Amino acid sequence: MDHYKESWELIKGDLVPWIVLLFVFSMVNSFTGGLGMFLLPNLFRAVRNALAEQRSPEIGELFEFDAITDDVVTVILQNIANMIGMMVCCVGIFATMVLFFFAPMMAADGDLAPMDIMKGSMAFAKANFGEIFTFILVGALVNFAGALLCGIGTFVTIPVTFVASWRFYEMHKEAILAAADAEGLP
Repeated sequence: MDHYKESWELIKGDLVPWIVLLFVFSMVNSFTGGLGMFLLPNLFRAVRNALAEQRSPEIGELFEFDAITDDVVTVILQNIANMIGMMVCCVGIFATMVLFFFAPMMAADGDLAPMDIMKGSMAFAKANFGEIFTFILVGALVNFAGALLCGIGTFVTIPVTFVASWRFYEMHKEAILAAADAEGLP
C-alpha cells in the first residue's frame, strides 16, 4: 500500500529518532511486563505531533500523562476484546484486531470517551473490514520481512508501520467520526 511507501519517504531522512522512539517504547513495554502498552496512545500522539510539525519525534511525549486515565481504559477495553477474540478458536482475534484497530489512535486524538472510541472504531470497521484487514496484513508482512534480516530490519519497519498506521487513520478520520456520529456517539 502507498501508506507504507509514503511513510518511508517521510521518515528516511531522519530515521534515528524514529528508531529510538520505538525502541524506548518497546523497552518500557518489556520491562513493565506489558504495562507499557498503556503508552500506545502517547506513541501515536508523538507520531501525530512529529508529522504535523514536520520534525523528529520526541521521546518525552511518550511520558505525558495528561490523558492517562482515558488511555488506560481504552487500551484495557481493546485488550479485553482481543482476549475474547482469542477465546473464539483463535479466529476471533483477526476480527477484533480489525474492529478496534483505530482505538489507540482515536484515544490519541482524545475526541471521544473510551467506550465511545471502541464503538466508533467498530462502527467504521464493520463497513470497511476488508480495507483495514488488508492494511494490517501488509504491515505484518512488512515487519516479517524486517524480521527476516535477523530482526535488525524491524528497527526500520516498525517505525514505518506506526507512521503508516497514523496516516491511514488520518485518511479515514472524518469517516470514522461520521460512523461514530451515526451510532449516536457524542
